[in-house]
Amino acid sequence: MKIKYKFLTIAVTAACLALPLGNGESVNAMPVVGAECTQQVLMPFRSAKIDANLTRIKDMTGDMMYLVEGRDKAALIDTGIGVGSLKQYVEKLTNKPIVVIITHGHVDHASGTAEFAEVYMSKADQELFKEHTSFVNRAGYIGAGNPEFAKTISETDYQPLDNPERFKDLQGDSTIDLGGVHLDIYNIEGHTHGMKAVLLRENRALLTGDGANMFTFLFSKETLGLKSYKASLQALQKATAGKYDKVYCSHGGGDLTVDYLERLIEDCDNILAGKDDKIPFSFMGHTANIAYEIGPDHNRLDGGIGNIVYDPQRIED
Repeated sequence: MKIKYKFLTIAVTAACLALPLGNGESVNAMPVVGAECTQQVLMPFRSAKIDANLTRIKDMTGDMMYLVEGRDKAALIDTGIGVGSLKQYVEKLTNKPIVVIITHGHVDHASGTAEFAEVYMSKADQELFKEHTSFVNRAGYIGAGNPEFAKTISETDYQPLDNPERFKDLQGDSTIDLGGVHLDIYNIEGHTHGMKAVLLRENRALLTGDGANMFTFLFSKETLGLKSYKASLQALQKATAGKYDKVYCSHGGGDLTVDYLERLIEDCDNILAGKDDKIPFSFMGHTANIAYEIGPDHNRLDGGIGNIVYDPQRIED
């Protein structure tokens, strides 16, 4: 059984950190280059257009960002691990002024903000941002998914540290107007306290980020307990009912089923009832349970949808 658990740890980490773009998603690809190159030319990004005004971008760890274009300006949702110039890359995709929306303060989503002037993030994640976007934490994260590449990166390849106190507060029940394209912001507390989902109103698409992911991490100090997370999902489900036909997340393949919130709520109920598989998992010093066992393709062996990695000591929180 130890071999199987080790496999699951590797598989989940790979799914959450470094899955490559699928077939047909190499448009505008830029190669990963060595650390001898300057930060100005280090652009380890690739992207694919998934709607007329929507582009999905991945960095070298597989973390996803989304570029949404309106008539007057564009929104970049998340900024990845902060290696190379994401700004230069995005400016090749759009000539519109860019506003940045950070869904939450984790290292793999918020580390590239320093080169952007206008940034929104929930104040609830300010301290988390400061902790997670340090150079040491970025290097540790990259090393967990791509240790050989991590060895080639020097501190000058990283975007500078940023001060989140300069950010505008990203609040639930608010809207950002890009000019004919509206981004409605919703709370989805759980993965972090400041976690936000973004509804692309005209695209009828819900971006859940890490708040509802293919493997939703719910086990570190900044997360809610399972019961509270379920309530958060239920609130989001009620607030967005009938408003979207597509669901996007920030890891893995990027596409989720339209009923994904409902499926995750059912997963919470099964965990609360003790009906999950309780597969041991460890990641960057944390221990937790994977709710459902997965196979080599990262899909659940029982054929179900959704998975949660949770702290078994905080199920009732």
